[in-house]
Amino acid sequence: MLFFCMRQLSFLYLLLSICFSSHAQVFSWREPGVSTCYKIDFFTNRLYQSNAQGRWEDIGDVQYQDVKRPDLFTNADAINPVKLPGKLGTYLILECSGQLYHFDLGTRILKREDATYYRGANCQAVQFVRNNILYSFGGYGFWQSTNIITEYNAVSRDWTHILVNGDLPKAIHKKSATYLPDVDKLIILGAKRINQTESAEMLDIDFGIYDYNFKEKLFNRLGEVHEPTLRSIMGGEKNNFMLAMGQYIVISPYQMVSGYNHDLLYIIDTKDGYKGYLWTNPARFQIRKFMEERGVFYSVFARGNSIFLPQAQETFPYGSYQVAEVNAKTLLAESKALGPIMAKPLMDNVQDFALIIFGGLIFILILRFLILLKQREKKNQLKLLLGANEQQFLDFLRLNYRQGHVSGHQIVAFFGKHKSSPESQRQFRAKLIDGLTKSLGLVFPGEQVLDIQADEKDQRMLTYRLTESLYTKLKKL
Repeated sequence: MLFFCMRQLSFLYLLLSICFSSHAQVFSWREPGVSTCYKIDFFTNRLYQSNAQGRWEDIGDVQYQDVKRPDLFTNADAINPVKLPGKLGTYLILECSGQLYHFDLGTRILKREDATYYRGANCQAVQFVRNNILYSFGGYGFWQSTNIITEYNAVSRDWTHILVNGDLPKAIHKKSATYLPDVDKLIILGAKRINQTESAEMLDIDFGIYDYNFKEKLFNRLGEVHEPTLRSIMGGEKNNFMLAMGQYIVISPYQMVSGYNHDLLYIIDTKDGYKGYLWTNPARFQIRKFMEERGVFYSVFARGNSIFLPQAQETFPYGSYQVAEVNAKTLLAESKALGPIMAKPLMDNVQDFALIIFGGLIFILILRFLILLKQREKKNQLKLLLGANEQQFLDFLRLNYRQGHVSGHQIVAFFGKHKSSPESQRQFRAKLIDGLTKSLGLVFPGEQVLDIQADEKDQRMLTYRLTESLYTKLKKL
């Protein structure tokens, strides 16, 4: 009976331990740029450190300063550790809360730094340090993606909003954006806007590339991604990670890329025209599997121009562990060059050129049609305004334009009035010229109709000719 009671008590203790442990708060993170990881178990108040075999080692008690137990929550992937130059320890920025902690390994003290009441709108934000200032860009919260930008104010111990200008992307997320210290730019590509009040699905994907200028607080849209493989990766639901490796952006696609049945890396060279490279993983390193199954301990990290891939060996002896380092030179040598990611494919350029030509032809045809309508309208006006004599006189002037000016005698003779009296000839000529001038003036407003010169043989007589500009316009009718 006693043995049975002892067994029951042991089972109850084990059950309670499991229950408490499952709800215990845990912080775990990888030290920036190195393979060592740390874990704080707030239930046992113990600190654990990863060893060379890929296991956790208990290295002692943890002490707390200004840490509020009700504010703690299990946070692994959502802890962004950073180092501040000239300061010991590691700063832990917690997504989804705005909480900021400082951990000193030498004293094993975890200290709460912030006094913020900020909650919930910056899950999966891009958080980093620049010039000793902590930044948080975008994230997700309250059922929608955000593009909120804040910086940490160490005096007020709170996060301050930053007002920016330029072409601001609608959403910023840590798996589609990264800060590159080598170029001092935050680069964003494949922004995905989500608002679950409007739709349960993703609302839109922005295939543009943006960078943020910290000095001017300005966003620039550099262009749009046209390279097919990267567009396919950007169109997926998410990426495993997007990180900076010197001047390079490294993206691990979450979903399989067509034609490949293993993990890939997409590399973008920001200093060489944003050229893209696809690393086809010849050594078959496991990337997505370890990140999904084993958390921060197997998370990929970068240092300088190298990427580090923590690997657990799947062959005998099981449980062995190593961190594989691949530098940028090796990555690019083993990659397939895909060209500038913002360059349009040749077929798209041909289509654009064809559309421009087609549009130009349509414009010319429409313009020609309008000109013909205008000319037809003027021809009809001339028919209505010109009498029989004026029409004949106009034809006579047009016929003789190349020969030069015509005299008054030639005009009178053309109409058969040469046998009439000089006064009658003068009146007929004056009336004819006046009628032609008024009629053509109505059809061509502001246009001078006749070029009138003195006769070289008889200065008392005048000669007549259509002006060059009017003759040109009449010729087009």
